[in-house]
Amino acid sequence: MLLIVQLATERGAPRSYCIFSWSINVQKVYNIMQSESISERQRTSMTYRATLVSQDPLEYFMQHGADGPRLHISDVLLRINHSHKELFAHLIRAATNSKWSHSALVYMVNDPSKGLENTFLIEAKTKGVILSSWRNEVMPFDEFTVGIMRPKLDWYVESAHDTAQCDSCNPEDRHGIDYLQHVRSIAMDQIHGLYDHKVVWELASLYVERVARRHLSEIPQVAEAADALATFFKKWDAKGDPEAHVMRFVCSGLVQYSFFTALRFRILHDLQIPEYRENALHNLKNMQHVLYREDPDQVMSTYIQRLLAGELDLADPIPDDVRDLLKTATPADFNNSPDLEWRYIILKGHVWQIDEAPAGYIAQNKDEEGVLAMMHPEHRPDEAKRNTVV
Repeated sequence: MLLIVQLATERGAPRSYCIFSWSINVQKVYNIMQSESISERQRTSMTYRATLVSQDPLEYFMQHGADGPRLHISDVLLRINHSHKELFAHLIRAATNSKWSHSALVYMVNDPSKGLENTFLIEAKTKGVILSSWRNEVMPFDEFTVGIMRPKLDWYVESAHDTAQCDSCNPEDRHGIDYLQHVRSIAMDQIHGLYDHKVVWELASLYVERVARRHLSEIPQVAEAADALATFFKKWDAKGDPEAHVMRFVCSGLVQYSFFTALRFRILHDLQIPEYRENALHNLKNMQHVLYREDPDQVMSTYIQRLLAGELDLADPIPDDVRDLLKTATPADFNNSPDLEWRYIILKGHVWQIDEAPAGYIAQNKDEEGVLAMMHPEHRPDEAKRNTVV
């Protein structure tokens, strides 16, 4: 964390904004991050089993199972980059105190009957928001560990129009598919947005501010200085960004923003149609289910309450505090989210399918135990139970 802030200072930030001019032990900050609650929302314990299904991730995910493609549109990919040459990945892991350093969205699933032989993901990388092939996400096998998570949409109510468009013969046409396609379209709209490193410094300061406000009350200057640094970078970034509709992201911010914005647009549309209004209000009340990160200050719930009370208009620009909440999502947040379910882990080139298991299930061997450990919530006390995702 010190390295990130020092780099920000060298790149032109006024010396007075350096949030670590105080003598603060980095390990202390990391320990505080480690003890952060993973969510303020009530969670349901879930036990999983892992089953080895393939030793060829490329071939396995190019084939379709009995119920259709094994990857779905807008599945969330988490990845660990084990390469020592990838300094930026290590910086992200250090700054977020997580094993995961990258996330992406499944954009298009292969369909040989339509001449589509590859699966593509959309992601924010140092070159900008780009499309990448499935092969590039998982190879070389000894360099990348990959997790696949899927949004839970049991709360989501489709409009009558969406239901009427359902094609039972299309294996991709499942509940919420129109919304999930909208999610990937929102991400694609950011394709020209650069992975601006000024945003990295901004997000670093916002994250430290988030920690400091909750845990460093004895040193309030840390939070105040972090807030000032974040504001400085926002203004600096805005001066050089003529395209107001293009946001700047790190990888997980792109994913989080896309899920939220797609739902917001769909609710806005449906509120204008009398017969869809009831469903739209239901989805508005449940908007927190697409916030895949903790919200200790209740920013999202307050926003939803004010919308429902008529104090805010959903058509107005997203408030700054909500926007910051979305942009500062991390891969670790996705790992912890109760609204994303684990589907697969790819470890050392082996594909493990993840399924729910009866309470008290115990891994059958060391390999399965290692896979299940990948799913453990992060930033939790050591007493968290093994093989229980909360």
